[in-house]
Amino acid sequence: MSDAGFAEIRRQLDYKTSWHGGRLVVADRWFPSSKTCSACGVVKAKLRLSDRVFRCDNTACGLVIDRDLNAAHNLATLAEDIMMGAGVAGNPDPNGSKGRGADRKTRAGGQVAGKRPPRTASTRARRGPSAGNGGLLEIH
Repeated sequence: MSDAGFAEIRRQLDYKTSWHGGRLVVADRWFPSSKTCSACGVVKAKLRLSDRVFRCDNTACGLVIDRDLNAAHNLATLAEDIMMGAGVAGNPDPNGSKGRGADRKTRAGGQVAGKRPPRTASTRARRGPSAGNGGLLEIH
């Protein structure tokens, strides 16, 4: 896994899950799995990465649990809610996407990662080892 990008891992999980008759549930990039109390649902305003124990801010709840275990409970609950058709806070998308482009990184100048700028008459592509680039595509 160390040399594969997360997008490739997600792609493989998606096709292998459907290949075996399952369903992949993907939490939104900004889903607060670590900051949400798995017992009462209160969301902390801030949670430092160094905080390894989750302590609920709700005095009526007072849950104290390992941070990663708390996040795992929240992700399991999210998956159950989506599989049962409840969605996330009224969001009709079964994968929890909020439609804000959270699944695509925007680069400086408004270019979306993975999308090439439109070709112009001044751009040309050279292919193959003869171009001196080891067979990679080069745009000039």
